Amino acid sequence: MPTTKRNDPAESLRLALVSFDAQIAELRETRAQLAALIDQPSASPDLEVATPQKRRKLSDAARAKISAAAKARWARERGAKAKVQKSKQAAKKAQSKAKSAKTRPTTAKAKKAPAKKE
Repeated sequence: MPTTKRNDPAESLRLALVSFDAQIAELRETRAQLAALIDQPSASPDLEVATPQKRRKLSDAARAKISAAAKARWARERGAKAKVQKSKQAAKKAQSKAKSAKTRPTTAKAKKAPAKKE
């Protein structure tokens, strides 16, 4: 019997794998016995592979209908954004006009008062 090193992690993992394989084999055997009791064929893991589902095909009319609906939806979105932008621009223009009227420089005559000489 070969001696194993207790501190060798690779050897410990190998022994754990061997133990797990033995437990899996026992469980498969037990499952097969139970399946035989209820007259169910034992399931082989190789045969239980799920087949991919086939993709559904859309008709040309359905594709056109979906495309038209998407285009209409995006047109509504663009229209709503355009309205918001126009209102923002109008508000900005009005604000800048009001601001420029307040900050207009006064005429030169009003600014400079003649100095009084006594």
